[in-house]
Amino acid sequence: MEDNVSSDGDEGPNERGGGAERSGSGSPGNDEEPDEEEQPFDISLAASHSYMGNSLVQVSGRSVLEAGWQGRVPVVAHHGAVFPGETVPMLLTNAHDAAVIMRAIQGDKLFGLLCPDESGTLVSGYGVLCEVYEVSAGGEGGEGGERGARGEDAPRTVSFKARATHRFRCLNMPKHSVPIHVYSRMGPAEVRVLPEVRRGDPLRPARLASLDALRRARAPLDNRLRSMDAAVTPWPLFVYDIFDYRRMRQIIKDYFKTMSLEHVPEEAVSLSFWTASNLALSARDRLALFAVDDALLRLHMEVRLIARKSVLCCSSCAVEIARREHIFAMSSEGVHSNYTNLVDIVTESRASNTELSGAPSAEFSWFPGYTWTIALCAACMAHVGWRFDAQRRNLRPQQFYGLCRNYVQPRSDAPPAPPAPPAARSLSAELRTARHALSALVYAPPERGDDDS
Repeated sequence: MEDNVSSDGDEGPNERGGGAERSGSGSPGNDEEPDEEEQPFDISLAASHSYMGNSLVQVSGRSVLEAGWQGRVPVVAHHGAVFPGETVPMLLTNAHDAAVIMRAIQGDKLFGLLCPDESGTLVSGYGVLCEVYEVSAGGEGGEGGERGARGEDAPRTVSFKARATHRFRCLNMPKHSVPIHVYSRMGPAEVRVLPEVRRGDPLRPARLASLDALRRARAPLDNRLRSMDAAVTPWPLFVYDIFDYRRMRQIIKDYFKTMSLEHVPEEAVSLSFWTASNLALSARDRLALFAVDDALLRLHMEVRLIARKSVLCCSSCAVEIARREHIFAMSSEGVHSNYTNLVDIVTESRASNTELSGAPSAEFSWFPGYTWTIALCAACMAHVGWRFDAQRRNLRPQQFYGLCRNYVQPRSDAPPAPPAPPAARSLSAELRTARHALSALVYAPPERGDDDS
């Protein structure tokens, strides 16, 4: 969105490519006493998007949608897949886009973000519905935002926060490929909300309810009881373990615990979206996870992706920029967050093969108390993100990097696996057959609301 920059022409880290030409001015003010007590950064500040100012006001009313809902909403292209549950802050400086959003706020408060295909150049046909919950219009403070939401004195600029809520599929898509830039401006589209399949424990129909009091998550006795349950079914226990939600959640929880993320969602669908949002993935993998309707299958795919050893490389020249083990959380929303405008970054404690461009600036900093400096790939000089430096000596961490997820791509750091022997390939085919059998015979009926088929 080429016009989405601040009205005075200054470009901060909240604009795409922000500052590859202009970095602003300013320098860290390290004037504290050296014996001050260390103060960790409050990660809730980044999640509140305080850099947008205090003029945003709550938008009343919410939309409740079911799977299969169809409607006409304004949509705009995004450079990647945004998953339900993510916060989407936006600043619109184009008068047309501002007018479209304000009309939407007067109605159901919904708009859509379109996902590109794995190449990033064409429309995939998928997208996510977002619901506006805070808005400030025309830079006039809270009162101006309320007038704009009512349609009086339509503003030329609008800033707002929205929450991604439902995946959708565009209806009546043309048969030929549509370039993503066709949707660089807000425009109407017919969409249909996709279902989210929620399945129960596959062993529940076979287990003895009288033994439920003895079951404990992941305890040795529970494993023995599960073996007894599986013994009366056509399939061995290891088949059921493949689709055991508790096992997958524990693997995911252990993985993110190394990044100091303790508050992992409990519910399967929410967990699958949250995990997809916080993994460093290629565009192809993110789109594959987005298209899946079954939460357990999505979690199973994510567990396999977690097992990969990978590094983050420059999208332009493939030189290594950062390693996955250095990812950490600077926001309570996770290691990944969206910022204005349609910029999503992953935070790293260190990076390599980068060069800084321009002077540090604190203007519009996503992380209060830190200055930002543009980071370029040292090999090809492409923009890969920003380095953030603390303005106070006692603030921790003193330095970190925010890398744009569409400017860096993961690459496997492990040697290629040898080809599977015939017996292993046969086992894989058997597991696929077992999965189909589970879906048809053993799984509890899906709780998916209205039938979307």
